[in-house]
Amino acid sequence: MLLESGFGDDSLAWRKVQARVGAFTRVCSYDRAGYGLSDAARRRSDADNAVADLALLLQKAPISGPIVLVGHSLGGLYATHFANLHPGRVAGLVLMDPVQPGDGPAYGTLRDGTRKAWAKSITESETCLAAAQEGDLTAARSPANCLEDPPGPDPAFHDELNRRWGKAKYIAANLSELRSLMTDANGDSLDSAQAGPKQRDFGALPMIVLVSDPPKPLSGRPRWDESKAIRLRLQREPAGQSSEGKFQLVAGSGHMIQDDAPEVVIEAIQSVVAAVRGSPRDH
Repeated sequence: MLLESGFGDDSLAWRKVQARVGAFTRVCSYDRAGYGLSDAARRRSDADNAVADLALLLQKAPISGPIVLVGHSLGGLYATHFANLHPGRVAGLVLMDPVQPGDGPAYGTLRDGTRKAWAKSITESETCLAAAQEGDLTAARSPANCLEDPPGPDPAFHDELNRRWGKAKYIAANLSELRSLMTDANGDSLDSAQAGPKQRDFGALPMIVLVSDPPKPLSGRPRWDESKAIRLRLQREPAGQSSEGKFQLVAGSGHMIQDDAPEVVIEAIQSVVAAVRGSPRDH
């Protein structure tokens, strides 16, 4: 089994899940180029290159035979793109709030605010990158919005996260991922252009799609219900690519499902592993 992190995340994203999954199957996480303990990226961080790097990683590890892929957010797009390009290498899928090729146009004018936020993030990341190229960023030496601030609830995790986020290689890879993911005025993106044409049915591939269902904000999101309806409709679609696909809402969870509801994630992984092994889950 291999865990594929979402946009901007590395293997730390699985800290609440990986060890417990390791109790019932072999499980690996990794850092994409530029992230965590990996070397700096030498090319654009996009869907095609992410899948090519993953194929090379499995070859060099070596990890032979079909694997179960678990993908969160952008990692969900990478996971399905890998499954489409290498069908013989994937035995099952667990997707969490997966990004999907071509979902941008469905949001219509709702995506305008997202594009503005992404454009702001790109500008800020360029400033962060310029500063990091002069030396690793720290709380005492960092432009705004480069590091986790204020600190999260776990001081040790906060310190390690900022140590990783403060490096130029991380910021450059993160910026490249964002540019590949960001939609244009028509709702199209580079990742969608690469992954969209390769989509196919997955036959009877064991597959579970977990989708976050956070509480409705009390204020500040006037089109929340409309956006949620579109998101849920879109995220039901991947499960329909397999006759064994299942869709599951995770009530109360935010986007980081593996943080907010690790038990649900572990349960879904265990279910897919059992289906791949061809035995009841409790055996």
